[in-house]
Amino acid sequence: MQRTEPSSTKPGVQRSVSPSSAAASATPSPQQKPDIMLLLPPSETKSTGGSGLALDTARLSFAPELTAARRQTIGWLTQLCRDPDAAAQALRLTARQARSLEDDRDLAEAATKPALQRYTGVLYDAIGEQTLTPQMRSWLGDHVLVQSALFGLISLGDEIPAYRLSAGTRKSVYDLSAVWHEPCAAVLHRLLADGATVIDLRSKAYAALAPLPKHPNAHVVEVVVRDEDGRHRPLNHFNKKSKGAFTRALAECAEERAAEATGTESDQSLLVAAADRIGARLICGGEGTDWLLEIREE
Repeated sequence: MQRTEPSSTKPGVQRSVSPSSAAASATPSPQQKPDIMLLLPPSETKSTGGSGLALDTARLSFAPELTAARRQTIGWLTQLCRDPDAAAQALRLTARQARSLEDDRDLAEAATKPALQRYTGVLYDAIGEQTLTPQMRSWLGDHVLVQSALFGLISLGDEIPAYRLSAGTRKSVYDLSAVWHEPCAAVLHRLLADGATVIDLRSKAYAALAPLPKHPNAHVVEVVVRDEDGRHRPLNHFNKKSKGAFTRALAECAEERAAEATGTESDQSLLVAAADRIGARLICGGEGTDWLLEIREE
């Protein structure tokens, strides 16, 4: 039987906790302050199966703001996938990808698992879910949000089924930005108003679904390398891996600082320490400006 447990570090956020993860979730968050919120993109690839109960949108994070949009999008996608050929054409899926439409058709009945386990691929492999300590897992569940095309903003602790829907869906098929922009903006505004430092590592396609509000504590972080002439250019091939490694490093640094029990570190100092841990440099501008995560190429 599942229970709904409010996050201790995100006001108004609730996440579903399954019996298998109850022990880890009961562990206090290793870093109560600084209150960093990291925004990540989802992965197009996902693990199968799950041991959690069927999806209940009321148990996902930010239910008051996002439940209506979630139910609308789930209803549309489920109906669309009752005709696999039409769905594959509408969503521009290859024959191999079209097999995953069965997941979309069966969303209401499918087993669930935490998003941290559901998402796979380069970014999430770099987080290394299987080697996380309970404290790191708890910190990630409280401080990392994923911009899903199907569910909007969810925490890594939210239990979700496998699904297939990307931010690249054509507006003429279903306008995801129109659905998610307003309710997700409300969530982000509330987090910022509550004092969070919001760090946006989403890809451009997913960030477009719910652009980061202008705020002194809101920062888009671009992963870059420095050329021989000293100019920065976007890091392409290892972009996702670097974001995953940075996310894991944040959880590691938060765990270590919690053990030291100093409680005096700022948001920025924790972010800088995490960048240094992966051999990178975080270049911070002024309030509300974009930042750079400069990866040192070997």
